Amino acid sequence: MALRTMVSALDRLTYAARQTARVAWYAGHYAAGRRLLKPMPKPDFPIGPTPKRAELTADMRALFEREWQDIAAGLFPAPRVLGPEPAEFLRRSLLYFRDLPQVDARRHGAADEELPPGTQADGLPDYYRQNFHFQSDGWLSEHSAALYDTQVEVLFTGAADAMRRRSLKPIAEWMQGRNQRGLRGLDVGCGTGRLLAFLHEAWPGLRLTGVDLSAPYLGEARRQIGRTARVKLIEGAAEKLPFDAASLDLVVSSFLLHELPPEVRTKALAEMARVVKPDGLVVIVDSIQKGDHPDWDGLLDLFPHYFHEPYYADYVAGSLESWTRDAGLVPVSTERAFLSKVAAFGKG
Repeated sequence: MALRTMVSALDRLTYAARQTARVAWYAGHYAAGRRLLKPMPKPDFPIGPTPKRAELTADMRALFEREWQDIAAGLFPAPRVLGPEPAEFLRRSLLYFRDLPQVDARRHGAADEELPPGTQADGLPDYYRQNFHFQSDGWLSEHSAALYDTQVEVLFTGAADAMRRRSLKPIAEWMQGRNQRGLRGLDVGCGTGRLLAFLHEAWPGLRLTGVDLSAPYLGEARRQIGRTARVKLIEGAAEKLPFDAASLDLVVSSFLLHELPPEVRTKALAEMARVVKPDGLVVIVDSIQKGDHPDWDGLLDLFPHYFHEPYYADYVAGSLESWTRDAGLVPVSTERAFLSKVAAFGKG
C-alpha cells in the first residue's frame, strides 16, 4: 500500500510539473507576442463583463485539478507529451514569432486576404478558404499546420489540450462494460490530430478515423499520432461525412462548430447524429456560449474583434443544446472546462 501511495504521489508530481511547464512556456509566448503586436482599436460595440486575470488563472488551475482527479480515479491515463522533438519544437516556436508581423498586418487591415472566398479548383468550400485567426495560409499549407498548435496554445496559455481532454471523461464513463476493440470512433474536423492522439493513447484498441478538409493538417496529424492501423485519416467535410447511417459507436469534435457558418453547422450536427449508432455517444468540445458563465460574456464579445472568426459571434449567441436537440441528439452530460464547453449526447 505504501508503494502505491508513493507511485501515485510521483505520478501527480510529474503531471503537475508538465502542465506547469506548458502553461509557463505558452504564457511567455503570449506576453512576448503582446509586446510585438500593435494595439488594436477599441471595439465600437457594447462589451459584457470580463474576468480579471487572477480569476482566469484560478479557473485554469481548477481545470487541471479536475483532470488529475479523473486520472487518479483510473478513468484514463495521464497524457503523454505530444509534439515534435525538442529541436523541432523550438523551430516551431521561432516560426510562430516570425509569423506574427504578418498576423498583425492582417489584424490592422494592412494585408489583403490571400484566400478570398470563391470558386476554387481544389473543390474546397467557400467558407473554408479564409485566414481564420488571421493566420498565414488559413488551414491550407504545411507552414500553417506547423504553426497551428503553437498559436492555439498561446491563445489559451497552455490549456487548449487540457480542454480537449475533458471529452475523455464522458467517453470513459460510456466505455465501461464495452470492449474497445469492437468499437469504431470518428473525430470530425480532426485538424492536427491532438484529440485523436489522446483517444488513441487512452484506448489503443479503438478503431479511429479522423476527417478533415485540410490535407496538410492531416499530414501533421499523422506525425502526431504515428503509424498505426488503428487510426485512419481521410479528407472530407463535416457536413457530408463519408459513413453509413448508424455505423459508428463514438463521434467527437473539438473546436470545429464555431468555425462553421450556421447552415453548415446545422448540417454537420445532423451528420454526426446520422452516423452514430442508437447506443453510441457524441461528444463536442467548443467555446462556451453566452450565458454559460455570464460574468465572462465580454470575452465572447471581444474574441471575434481581435481574431478573424467570421462565424463565432453567431455561434456564441446560440445554443448548442438546442441545435443538437434539433439534430436528434439527447444530452448526457455538460461541463464548462475553462473557456470551453464539453457536451456529451446520445441518440434520440
